[in-house]
Amino acid sequence: MSNIDIRNDKPLVELLLSADKSDLDLLIDYITDNGKGRLSLSSSVKTLLVSAKELNEIDEDTVCVLIRELQLYGGNSFANLFRRNGVDYAEIVDDVSARLKIPVKKSTSLAGKEVSIIMKVFEDAWEKMSVAERKAILDSLGMKSPGSLEALLPRIGISGIAAYQITALVASSVASMAAGRVIPMVANFGAGRMLGVLAGPIGIALTGLYSAYDLASPAFRVTLPCIVQIAWIRMKNSRILCDNCNHQIDESIKFCPQCGTPVEER
Repeated sequence: MSNIDIRNDKPLVELLLSADKSDLDLLIDYITDNGKGRLSLSSSVKTLLVSAKELNEIDEDTVCVLIRELQLYGGNSFANLFRRNGVDYAEIVDDVSARLKIPVKKSTSLAGKEVSIIMKVFEDAWEKMSVAERKAILDSLGMKSPGSLEALLPRIGISGIAAYQITALVASSVASMAAGRVIPMVANFGAGRMLGVLAGPIGIALTGLYSAYDLASPAFRVTLPCIVQIAWIRMKNSRILCDNCNHQIDESIKFCPQCGTPVEER
């Protein structure tokens, strides 16, 4: 384990060490403002993180530096402008949830809180969509119109294929807006088509959120995209794949819809 102080976030270190390199590169872009640097980011840390993008893999020390910088941004406010203190990732998630006015039970898991933030961004984007855009999203998800967003969200849930798709779309839309590129998508979900529909409304929703909270917390432009990206990494790691054809399957089904192989109980 690295000697870099990352407070109580060893599980986050393990998660990020298991992540695809391209997903970690996006986190680096969010922290370093696409390599341009930030006022409160030291030049040595910026150089270390940007250089790591050129490597084939990112080592544990660099992951810990990345997490430490996120913790420092999470502790950033006008009262702590020079980032003397950082906060745990879980506290960052709670802070963003509170700023977005997301009702969260104390018993909700960290992953559940991350998905709630994803769904909040999706909800705001949904309100900006036309009827045709909403139908296109539902068609791609294989769902019929539930009549209202309130009826749709429980059907998406916090896990399974629909939640995975929505998380991928939100994360990719955020990446497009913040870093000028999209995350690698799963082709057999038709995600590229959905992304074309969702990117505009997500961009409008994020602009509104940033405008509402920038004055209270300038670090919000860093912490929100990072949470979305970490949620995507966690969702990818937790998906269930068919043992026979490697197709993603929902935990509630008994047979793979792609090849018909029985799904073992988990």
